[in-house]
Amino acid sequence: MPRKPRTVSSTGIYHIILRSVNQHIIFEEDSDYRKFLFVLSDCVKKYDVQIYAYCLMDNHIHLLIHSSSDDLPSFFQSLGTRFVRWYNSKYSRSGHLFQDRFYSVAIENDNAFLSVLVYIHNNPVKANIIRYPSEYRWSSFNAYYGAKDPLVNVSFAYNISGSKETLLRYFSREQDSSEDDLFMDDHREALHFYTDEKALSIFKLVTGVSSTSEVISIEKTKRNEYVRRLRAKGLTVKQVARLMDISETTVKRICKMDH
Repeated sequence: MPRKPRTVSSTGIYHIILRSVNQHIIFEEDSDYRKFLFVLSDCVKKYDVQIYAYCLMDNHIHLLIHSSSDDLPSFFQSLGTRFVRWYNSKYSRSGHLFQDRFYSVAIENDNAFLSVLVYIHNNPVKANIIRYPSEYRWSSFNAYYGAKDPLVNVSFAYNISGSKETLLRYFSREQDSSEDDLFMDDHREALHFYTDEKALSIFKLVTGVSSTSEVISIEKTKRNEYVRRLRAKGLTVKQVARLMDISETTVKRICKMDH
């Protein structure tokens, strides 16, 4: 079935999401995040792209950017090729890391722009990694509060809002208004699952491997044992599936084999 053509933004602004293949973990160490941002910065200069926001999550990436629609495929091909070549060399792996086609949403007005700006920076909060966006190291949020980040164009959002102070009040209002929804279930056990960062450290301890890329070489019986041990340690089905590079259905099937 042919893919639908990408919607072209009349403003040239897009919300982009890059997802890894099979939810493979992209960023395992600080150096992985830094390398991606370095390559992204280099590609931005080459293709004359503006970055208004970014957030690097463990298995996907959010970008709020301005670019001509003609340049987008070349920009992301260059970004993906350069980073994946480095990543595969570092982790002794081969093949694709990102899904073939990036996901994009055309941003057509100021309200949509500001909403996406908040949404992107709140991703780590929604994922229960941190409580406030300012605590997350791998997003552009703090650039809007004056932190040095030459990758990000903050003045565009200031101008849309009328001033820096107005934008920051908007950030604060949006966070305060959603706080009850985000944390109303803090007392429930479901929100006490390990963060993905903690899950990764437990995975390395249990399996003895240094990277998730090594799971492909683990013998099946041993792999199944690790899956059961990781679930017993409290990792979610989704976390185990991503770390072991298998489907959630396979994780559930393996865990039922003991019953």
